[in-house]
Amino acid sequence: MTDTLDLWSTEGAWLHVQTRDVTAMAVDLVPPPGITFTGRLDGARMGDSDGVFEQFWNQFRFPDYFGWNWPALSDCLRDLQWIKADRYLVVIENAGSVLDGTPDDWETFLGTLHRASAHWANPHEKPAGVGIPFNVLLVCDPEEVAEVRERVSVMVADV
Repeated sequence: MTDTLDLWSTEGAWLHVQTRDVTAMAVDLVPPPGITFTGRLDGARMGDSDGVFEQFWNQFRFPDYFGWNWPALSDCLRDLQWIKADRYLVVIENAGSVLDGTPDDWETFLGTLHRASAHWANPHEKPAGVGIPFNVLLVCDPEEVAEVRERVSVMVADV
């Protein structure tokens, strides 16, 4: 996790926490040429694992065989054959509300996102042997930033 906002790299931070009022140059937010898939999820609807699964299923257009559990989420995020893209960005708004009803799932959730990011960054079996960025942006209100960063810091420090 870092304060430097680089959403389009396979190197460095894969997870970013920013406030809604973050000031960034527009050029930093525009993806490089190619196909970018952005899944915009609402953390206010992700208070428990079912909400997490529903948001990903809807926004990433998961196939009907999606199993509605953590291993299935991990598998689908590491597949994404139905979404051809040069880079993936997961934007979770209202990030302070994610899994607030079931905090024990928080580590599983971040681990799932980390595994997806690591899978896509690995150039093995990727087109032209080049890793594909899969990054996560957690967006929250300014008064929630410290808490959200604290919640993710333990997980990010372990990976």
